[in-house]
Amino acid sequence: MRKITCLILVLFSIISCSSESSSTKNNSIIGKWNWVESSGGIDGRTETPKSTGKTIQLEISNSKIKKYVDEALVSETAYTIQTGTSIFGGEKKLIVYENDWKQSFSRADNQLFLNDECYDCFQNKYVKE
Repeated sequence: MRKITCLILVLFSIISCSSESSSTKNNSIIGKWNWVESSGGIDGRTETPKSTGKTIQLEISNSKIKKYVDEALVSETAYTIQTGTSIFGGEKKLIVYENDWKQSFSRADNQLFLNDECYDCFQNKYVKE
């Protein structure tokens, strides 16, 4: 009986570890991200690299986000990830920047969605490089 109990505990631990690892991997925002589009604002417009004539890339590490516009570094900001109440409703994962600016985020496959946590602001879509 003791061997069966140990076997069950070992199997449960393996299953728990593997689902945690894939969940963590899925939610990771670390890496280089290329801007695809932004939509929103008071007029509900959509902007893209083609419509604006500019490229934007985010380089996200464990503690900082570097933003490049047309390959020139325009900002480097420290951040943390927290769970908090979103203006879009409910609890969401938030990127909280050192200046208290917040963006909720989600990730689907190789896409990253950053939502400015303010009214009449933008949702920004990026793809992983």
